[in-house]
Amino acid sequence: MLEEAYRLFRRAAQVYRRRENHKQSALCFTSAASCWSKRCGEKTFYNAALSYEEAANEAEKSKDYEYAALLYKYAAINHERDGEFLNFSKCFYRSKELYRKFLTYRLIRPKKIYSIAPPQAKKKIRGILGCIFSWILLTVSFVVWGHGERPSRTLFTGILIVCASAALYIFGSLLAEGIAFMPDFFQALYFSVITFTTVGYGDIVPVGFSKLVAAIESFSGLFIIPLFIIGLSRKYLRM
Repeated sequence: MLEEAYRLFRRAAQVYRRRENHKQSALCFTSAASCWSKRCGEKTFYNAALSYEEAANEAEKSKDYEYAALLYKYAAINHERDGEFLNFSKCFYRSKELYRKFLTYRLIRPKKIYSIAPPQAKKKIRGILGCIFSWILLTVSFVVWGHGERPSRTLFTGILIVCASAALYIFGSLLAEGIAFMPDFFQALYFSVITFTTVGYGDIVPVGFSKLVAAIESFSGLFIIPLFIIGLSRKYLRM
């Protein structure tokens, strides 16, 4: 019975999609996914995940980004249950990005936000400050490590911090064997790498303005390096 309901909901969703009625299409795909998830004795969640993905895609087209983010999250959960970790990664990333897009519209163009879900089911965000804080966190997560699914971004972020700090050290002073000097780029780069990785050999120490740069860089390294290791490990284990 549930399997038949799943097929009927999917058929209805496809009809609505051909008619470009994306709101109804999203709701039908979601219902199909729910039917498959509840099917007794079913060993695979692929069909549920697929339907949630299609529902999310339709919700996105109807500009209900909050609902689309939730549906991608459900798709990710079902892919994870089925052991499809690459698909899980894709859906999880899309979920975070669509929620960030929802927050952006809520802050900049609130009248452009549409909703499929009834008002009582719609998630409330308490206050403009909470919305801004959530958007900042998601944006930093997107840039630094792609919400945990793009470890290459963490590597590039670390390289950028090292090179930018090295450029700043050139305009400051460093101290070696008790003698202050203006470093060239390679000396500054060497000191920047040692500072970022928090190795700290002690052969060169910062002086004046360079102390502030070194403090910020070493503090950044304490977060960037573990994030890269975690993100890379997650990708490796899923492969």
